[in-house]
Amino acid sequence: MLKEIIICGLRGFSAEKKVNFAIPNGEKGSGLTILVGGNNTGKTTIIEAIKYYNFDVSQISFSSGKRNQSTEGKVHITYVNEEGEQYTIHTKETGGSQVETDESPDFDTKGIPYILPSRRSVQYELNYGFYDSFRWDYINNENVNNKVRKPTIENFQQRIFKWEKQKESFNKVLYKILDNNLEWYIDQNDNGNYFLAFQSYKSGVHTSEGIGDGIWSIFTIADALYDAEEGGTIVIDEPELSLHPQYQKRVMKLLLEESTNKQVIISTHSPYFISWEALENKGIINRSFKNKDGEIDVTTLSDENVKFICNTVRDYHNPHLWGMDAKEIFFLEDNIIIVEGQEDVISFNKLIKELNISINASFFGWGAGGAGKIESILHILDNLGYERVMAIYDGDKTDEYEKCKEKYKQYKIVQIWKDDIRDKEEKTIPYKEGVLSKRFKIKEGTEPEIKEFLEDVKAYFLEQ
Repeated sequence: MLKEIIICGLRGFSAEKKVNFAIPNGEKGSGLTILVGGNNTGKTTIIEAIKYYNFDVSQISFSSGKRNQSTEGKVHITYVNEEGEQYTIHTKETGGSQVETDESPDFDTKGIPYILPSRRSVQYELNYGFYDSFRWDYINNENVNNKVRKPTIENFQQRIFKWEKQKESFNKVLYKILDNNLEWYIDQNDNGNYFLAFQSYKSGVHTSEGIGDGIWSIFTIADALYDAEEGGTIVIDEPELSLHPQYQKRVMKLLLEESTNKQVIISTHSPYFISWEALENKGIINRSFKNKDGEIDVTTLSDENVKFICNTVRDYHNPHLWGMDAKEIFFLEDNIIIVEGQEDVISFNKLIKELNISINASFFGWGAGGAGKIESILHILDNLGYERVMAIYDGDKTDEYEKCKEKYKQYKIVQIWKDDIRDKEEKTIPYKEGVLSKRFKIKEGTEPEIKEFLEDVKAYFLEQ
């Protein structure tokens, strides 16, 4: 499995950049690496570099359009495995597209990553003349084709016929995402060609020609996983494509399970594929972006960042702080204004709307929950490579404001002239007896009553 890749000279990587990858340790999400970043910031190039790990260098060629001219058309990619062993592939010093390596690694073809591209179309009719191949044959055949953005997955018919022969193991993965009332099988038309047919108890029979893009995408994701061996590497480019959020959540749940003993790498634009559980179990989030010089850069969260996020997630008194809205932090462009909380986000947006003032920035406060956490959020943004950031403190938080202003001189740190963004009256809340204690513990003697209540809840959702 890959521990890191160092890329230089491939497409937008004009300078040497390192990308780290998670290694599974038996915990959910431990082997999950999440690539985030805007369009045209190098995520697909990283996937292309991963594609050639453990691959026969005589079959690799980098055309002129793939070679960065600022490196004199030279490409260097260094691969480091989980044991620290490494080798480098590079274009020949004499020039041209051909690739060689100075080392003589023992290539393990079963260690070649399985790449599921973002363009997942497959021809509707299947020709049974395609030979029945194993997973590694399919990967090798795909890697020989150097195109990254292909309209179809050219050799995928081999995989579809394999599904039917291994239907039990394939369905075991598929129905963790899809409802099991959708049956599938391979049928034949009058022209002698084969096709996928689907039968739903609710909508009857239809063919793969009419199946939705989202359902087809789920089949291809299941294909990438169902026959993957422990210790294998699977790369999925944009798993969220055409998927309803409910399906996105199911896919993510499956990826967390699979990455307990496999290396799973995804590139995504969806907050549903950010997992705090994966982070806590040593999963990795990498952000690619273009720096102020226009060069592609890749950064990751520090251990301190991860500790802050995980501790905040476990703050049961403020469970909203790092919910779905907070995951937006990984998908923002530059120009960010950090405020003390979600109330401030709403208030400032209301102000600029009513005063007809246009500000080219996004307010963010969903993970703050108070002035004391602004500094930690700025630390995350700094590590992720954000360059144009402002923080706004309330007027009664002078100590925090002064400390942050001194520490983050590269950012703009300001303070409002009043104690808070709005008037607030003193509140006294009367005592209320809860199901749990104030420390979120089950009270002695209440467990049977709680279990009975939850069993009733469970039973409702088992009814058909």
